[in-house]
Amino acid sequence: MNNLGAFFVSQIVIIPLVIGLIRFNKTVTSYQPFLLLLALAFISESISFICIEVLNTSNAIPFNLYGLAECMVVLYQFYIWGFLKRKFRLYIVLAAGLSAGWITENLFFSQIENFSPVFRVTYAFIAVLLSINEINYLIVQDNKNLLRNSRFLICMGFIIIFIYQIIYEATFFVGSDTILTLKIVFMFNYINAFVNLIYVLAVLFIPVKTAYYFKKHFEA
Repeated sequence: MNNLGAFFVSQIVIIPLVIGLIRFNKTVTSYQPFLLLLALAFISESISFICIEVLNTSNAIPFNLYGLAECMVVLYQFYIWGFLKRKFRLYIVLAAGLSAGWITENLFFSQIENFSPVFRVTYAFIAVLLSINEINYLIVQDNKNLLRNSRFLICMGFIIIFIYQIIYEATFFVGSDTILTLKIVFMFNYINAFVNLIYVLAVLFIPVKTAYYFKKHFEA
């Protein structure tokens, strides 16, 4: 797949983003960080495409900045959902530790013009653990309607994309010119597209605000 094709596949993220923005005023606020995450992904993919295809330069800087922003928004999403709010010290440690890791890798041990695989693997691993923990909680609380539960679908999307991100980054330690590495890199766009389709369902199933539900069903 060429860069243009990869760009169009990555822009599937605009579907859940647009649906989320259309339903923004009536959906509960606890999912707003996730909608911000979709917006950041759309902006990042667009800037990366411009850097590579229009400016003929590396997309490492916007990619690294997006990684930090994505990490903080994901952590805040789990904070809003409750787990990290109940474990506030853990939330502070994770946010501070990951921020320090990003600064160290990008500004001290490396240059921001280079990609930062250690940071990406670390926060992806933490996001997977948080997602698994959230799913375990949902299974206990609501094990009958999980496929219509936005939080469950978002966490499944997180698990898929972040596990693949770990595998993706790890392959470059083996060697970027191996057949396995090339296949994994090639598959990334399709995995990303599949996860964005999961996010479409997640956005459609985001609960509406109580006031909106009451007005729609009980007012004449």
